[in-house]
Order: sequence, then C-alpha cells, then structure tokens
Amino acid sequence: MNNFHIAIPTPFRDDESLYLEGFEPIVNYLKENGIDSLFISGSTGEQHSLSIEERLHIIDYFNQKHFLDVELIFGVASTRTRDGVRLMQALEGSVFDIIMIGFPPYIKPTQQQAIMYVDELLTHTTKNVILYNNPSRTGFDLSPGSLHDLISRHENILGFKEGGDVHRHRDTLFPESFVRFAAGDVNLVSNIAIGGCNGLSSMVGNVFPKEIKHAFDALLESKTVNVEAIEPLIAQVTHGQTIVNIKEYYNQLGLGTGGCRSPLGAAK
Repeated sequence: MNNFHIAIPTPFRDDESLYLEGFEPIVNYLKENGIDSLFISGSTGEQHSLSIEERLHIIDYFNQKHFLDVELIFGVASTRTRDGVRLMQALEGSVFDIIMIGFPPYIKPTQQQAIMYVDELLTHTTKNVILYNNPSRTGFDLSPGSLHDLISRHENILGFKEGGDVHRHRDTLFPESFVRFAAGDVNLVSNIAIGGCNGLSSMVGNVFPKEIKHAFDALLESKTVNVEAIEPLIAQVTHGQTIVNIKEYYNQLGLGTGGCRSPLGAAK
C-alpha cells in the first residue's frame, strides 16, 4: 500500500447526474504528473451526496476501464450497515486494491457500535483496508482504544486516516509497516514532522500534484521543506470550499469535471 494518494472529485453533468466518463481525464492527468495512487468516492468525491446505486455504478465503471499502473482506493461509508455491506460485496471482486472505511455520518454511534460496524463490513472482504476517522464531518470520533482493538483483531487493516487530532496516537501500538495518513494537506509539515503521520491523503495534490508529493517525500526523509513556498499553495486550494476549487481547476484545464451538487458551489 502506497503512503501517498490523491483524493479525486466525482464528475457530474450540468443536471448533477453522474458523468462517469469524466473520471478518465482526471486519472490520466494525475498519472502524467507522477501520481500512482488515487482515492475515489471520499469526501472530495462528494461521497455522501451519492446514492448507493451511484457508488455501485462508479465501481462498475472502474471495473470496465482497468486503469493500469495506478493503485485504486474506494471509500465506503454509510448510515446503514446494510448499505455498507452492499458496497463491500461489490468491491470484493473489483479492480479496487484497497477499501477506505469511514464511520457512519450524523447518527453518532457509540464506540462499540462503530466497532461492530467495522467488524461486520470486514466480514465481506479480503482486501486491505484503511480506516478513516473524520469527526468534524461525521460527528463521531474513534477513540485510540477502539482503534487499537480493531487493528489488533483485523490483519487486513493496514492504515488509518486521521481527520481529528493526529497527536493522540503516540502511545498506540501499530503493526510494522502500518500507515498513518494525515487527512488532507492543512498542517502538512507539522502532521508529518511532529504528529507522527507517515502517509498523506491529499486533496491539494489535484491542483499541485508534483509540489505536494515532493514536499511529502522530503518530510518523510527528514529533509528541509520550504514552508513559505508550500503553505501558500495549500491555502490557495483550501480557501473557501476545497472541492469547489478543485473542480474549477480541472474545468479550467478542459477536463470537464463539472460542478458540485447543490448547494455546494451554488454561491460563494
């Protein structure tokens, strides 16, 4: 499993319907810029605006395309466990290499309910898995104890993407070669150099793929990073609504990514 990937947007037509053919130019653009791992159907892919059927259509599309020389990660998160199971079952025989499991949004499960959710989903896959904790979006915050419980019982959980406090996992025992992904590019330098993250799930990399990848690689090697050069690039993409900025950039390139589903992008 690669320790750097870029979370890409989901293309839509003007009527907000899925534009599956719009994925190919994004994939090709990033591959041409040296990126070999992509995350599909995450927050940057407007995951929770997609129905389960639409997500299944995305899986089918990638099965038909068979993109070469790129690691593919698919995001699974659902309010209902049975919907998550449908996605896991579809992914098991798919071209996707890794599944990133996010926790149910809005309903605020208990720690035990969240553990049971992951346990159930993992009974339906043999693929490698990344867990995704995103408390500001979901209202749920996986505790270090719950994380340790899950990774100690499931050998195929090989990574953890932390959208909350990355510093609280210093005392958690992780398996060898386990990847701790920083969720996004804000505070990139401190998350890697101080927070202990050894992976990055990048959004800004859609716009500055070479620059973000170079900075991340340098940080992993404890090399000096020009903070004054990299932070303005991150701020440029994350100012306002990141997904809106990313899609505007791709559309300026002529890649036809379309806009965001309303109300995102409706007004600034």
